[in-house]
Formats: sequence, structure tokens, C-alpha cells
Amino acid sequence: MDGPLGGPEPWGERAAGTLRLLVEGAPGVLVRVPTAPAGLDVPVRGTMIHDPGDPLPPAPAAVLLLVGTDVTDPRACTVVRQAAERGFTAVVVKERGQDPARLIETADACGIAVLTAGDAVPWRQVDAELSCALAAYGIGGAAGAAPAGGAELFALADTLAAVAGGSVAIEDLDQNVVAYSKVSGQRIDALRERGILQRRVPDIPAQRRQYREVLAAPGVVRFPARGDELARAAVAVRAGALPLGTLWAIEPADGLSDEAAAALRDAAQLAAPHLLRALHSPETERRLRRDAFRAVLHSAGLHGAVQHGAGLNGAGLHGAGLNGAGPPADEAAVRLGLRPGEEFCLAAFAPEPGAGPSGAALLGHLEAVLVRHCAAHREAATVAATVDAAYVLLPGTGAAAARRFADAALAVVRPAVGDGVRAAVTRPHTDLLQPAALRREADDVLRATAAAVRPANGAPAPAATVDDVRHRILLDRLGDELDRAPWLRLPGVTALLAHDREQGTDYAATVLAWLAEVGDVAAAAARLTVHPNTLRHRLRRVRELFPLDLDDPDVRLAAWLDLRRTASVPLPASARRP
Repeated sequence: MDGPLGGPEPWGERAAGTLRLLVEGAPGVLVRVPTAPAGLDVPVRGTMIHDPGDPLPPAPAAVLLLVGTDVTDPRACTVVRQAAERGFTAVVVKERGQDPARLIETADACGIAVLTAGDAVPWRQVDAELSCALAAYGIGGAAGAAPAGGAELFALADTLAAVAGGSVAIEDLDQNVVAYSKVSGQRIDALRERGILQRRVPDIPAQRRQYREVLAAPGVVRFPARGDELARAAVAVRAGALPLGTLWAIEPADGLSDEAAAALRDAAQLAAPHLLRALHSPETERRLRRDAFRAVLHSAGLHGAVQHGAGLNGAGLHGAGLNGAGPPADEAAVRLGLRPGEEFCLAAFAPEPGAGPSGAALLGHLEAVLVRHCAAHREAATVAATVDAAYVLLPGTGAAAARRFADAALAVVRPAVGDGVRAAVTRPHTDLLQPAALRREADDVLRATAAAVRPANGAPAPAATVDDVRHRILLDRLGDELDRAPWLRLPGVTALLAHDREQGTDYAATVLAWLAEVGDVAAAAARLTVHPNTLRHRLRRVRELFPLDLDDPDVRLAAWLDLRRTASVPLPASARRP
């Protein structure tokens, strides 16, 4: 609880719980208690995040989160000794496969407990869970019992409105109004009424700055009246260092009293456990999974674009940030239900090529159908769409099961979206740290299916895998290299194509047909429906007109790759001249 002027209450004056309460209240983040020299019934008054480079302030009975600390580093032992000297009850570390024996020995000698958090659990979540475990009992800065559900948040808003004198709204980080006051006669303006009716605050550019200011401030922030908008006071809702939302109150005509400002801070602390629990609701969990998946796909797209432009080799995004587009890869893996070492596959679905302006609408429809299908048949899957395709991440799924899923999904999707929908399935992967390689594989298979011929019976093609179209992927990638570096093209092929365009000849189709039939003149002539002598004449003219040595096998291969990429499919010759 803050003091009367809004500053933090001194650590030694805060209500205290116990280490036992903390351990039992946050089983999802704390893995074990390697040592507790004074037992688990020692006092705890809050948490503090510590960066190894920052000085350590006194904090009696606090729990210190040692972010970024290697448990085998001698400096970690130094921090543990300092924490004991400054009154901390315990330190929280992540082992990350290291042996913490030396650190535990130091803690035993100093009389301070050591708790270990799960390696894959983000530190901000550790802090939030520990803070809310204390807040639920009115400890660690929260007064009173935490609200348990939506009705309690509405009651909290009503209580605050009665004290503050104006309408109150509690919002999440997406500016959705999760609760609001309904006190008769409360002061309210059109903007608040609109937000309540739509259950979302209107997206006004000037307000974005206000939200940034509130979320960055340690206490109450006040905004003066502007036009038809009444004066407001706002405070961030946090669990530890994790922002969860904001709480807004319209000020009375004579301004916000000190009592109302204190009530606003207290209400924000009471709202925190409820908003934190909302993050773990099924619907919110699905949204968070989708957002994490989209970040992975977006990161893969950015990285793949860089590789495409620079000619790189598809190395993964090893490191902590998914190219800055989302959460660290290990956090994303946990969110997406991927266990270390467990296989997963990526399935990709795309509308028929050439859908044009309707493609975006088709993709949205495609994504919605896939979401419904997965909800009924593959709950652990996560669906997200980009501008080109809809993707489904399939945790704990091998190649055969992934293909069965994709074929079953196509049977549902095609009647709803169109027979032209195609599906691709990647090989099984075990490492989300390589999102660019994962997405590119799916995209490559999809691109190869765009040129595939339908089965002879005219039925839509089944889902494709790398094994089905590996040869096409190889040729497409070689063609990509020619697109990136046009100077690699054979000058003879460039001249031949230009001659066909300008003179109306059919030399490219002639050479392609001859190469496709492995030099069999009769078969190539039949393919083009011309006389074999006509084909021989054309081949002789190709040798005379263009610097293209078709007797050299390497030249033949390079010419075939180039022509296959750029020339039209050989068609029967008609009125075109030989």
C-alpha cells in the first residue's frame, strides 16, 4: 500500500506473510526450495527484481529475483551475501542446467533461503505470480482480499466511484473495458459512455500517449479536461513489475481529493490478481497462443526476407528475441505447448493462386474455419494467418499424423472456402529457435503445389509434404537465385528469349522440348506437333544465332534451368514461323 503522498510504504512497515505462503501460492513458477536455513515460516513482505549491475538496496523480508544470474558465477554468491546483510528473506534463481551447489552453500552460511524458478518461465511472470500470491492475502502492497471474479471488479468500480465522485473504468492492456461503475448520478462524459457501450475505449491517437504515460508512472496520473472530455485520473494495474491494465476515474468538478487518489491506488492493487487470472482463462490463453504464434511467423518472415535478399543459408534465429518481433523463443515454445525435444509440425493452407483482391477475405475465412476445426478436433493446435497463408502449429505431432490432420482439415475447408485451397505439411521439427527455416519449408511446399497438376480424376490434390515436391522446391530455389542475381543467366538464353519476343519465333519452346525429351528429336517434334526436320532446323538456327553450346552438358543443364523458369510451357506450333 502506498503512503498518503503516493510514495511506496517502507519495506519494514508492510504487512508480512511467510515464505511458506509464497511457495504454496505459486506452484506454477517455483520448482523447488534447495535450502531454507530458517525454515519456511519466515516473514515475506514483497518481491524485488535485481539486475546484477545495479546496487542492492535494503529490503527487510523481501524476496530477491536474481534476473540474468549464472548460479555458478562467484559473483552470484556475493549478491547472496549482500542480500542476507540487507535483510532479504530469500533469493530466486534459475538453474538453467547448472549446479547451484556453491550458491546454496553460501546461502546456508548466510541464513537466507534459495528458491528456484522454472527455466522457461519468464521472469516477469515469476514476479507477477509471486506478487499475486502475496496480494491475495493482503500482503506485498495489496490491501484486503483480492476480488475473485467479474462481479467483484464491478463492485470495486462502484466503490471507487462513490469515493472519487466520477465514473470509473477498469481496462486491460488492449483497452477493453472489463468492468465499470454504475453508481446513480456519477459524473460521466460521452467518451466514457461510448467505451462502456462498446466495452472498448475508442482508439484516439492522443490517448495512446496518455496510456504510455500511465503505464510508465509509479502512481496516479492526472489529465486535465479537454473539449468535451472531463478531467481524469488514472493508475496502472500491475502484478509486481508486470503491467496488466489501467484504472481510470473521472474527477469531480472540484478535483480529486487525497482520499480519492489513495483509493485509486488501492483499487489498482486489488484489481491486479483478477486481471492476472484473466490472462489464464481459456479464451485469453488461446489469444495469447495465437499472438505468440503470429510473432513467430512474423519473425520468420522478416528473417526469411533478409536471408532472401542477402543469399543466406537459412540459419535459425538463435537468441533471445525472435528478431525483435515477439517473445523470446523459449517463452514462445512454452506458450505454444512445445515440450523440449518433442516433435511438432507446421501445416500451411492457402487459397487458389490468383485469388486477387478477394484473397485477403478468403484467408480470413480460411483462418476462421481452421480455428473451429482445431477447437473440435485438435485443441492443442494454434492457428494464425499472414497475408499469404493460414498456418497451424501441431505440437506433439509426427509426419504421418500431421498429414492426416491436414487432409481432414482440407475436407472441411474446401466446401467452405473453395476447392482450390491447398495444404502443405513440414517435416517434424524439435526446435522453435529456427522459425525462418520452419516457415520457409511450409511456404516452399505451398509454392510447389501451386504449379502441381491435378490428379487424372480431377479431384483436388491432397496435402503435400516435402517428399512429394522436393524436386520442385529444388528447382524453385535455383530459380530464386537467378532472380536475385540476374547476371548468372546465360547470355545466350537471354538473347534467345528476346528474339522470340521480338521476332515471334519459338526457339525457347523448341530447346525446352528437346531437353525434356533428352535429345530425342522425334519425341520432341511430336511434343510440339512439328516435323522432325523442322525441329532439327530450329536447333541448328539456335546454334547459329545465339552463344549457346548445347553440346556441353553443363550448358544444357544451365539453359534448361533458366528456360524452365522464364519460358512458356511448350505449346503446339501453329502459324508461328520456324
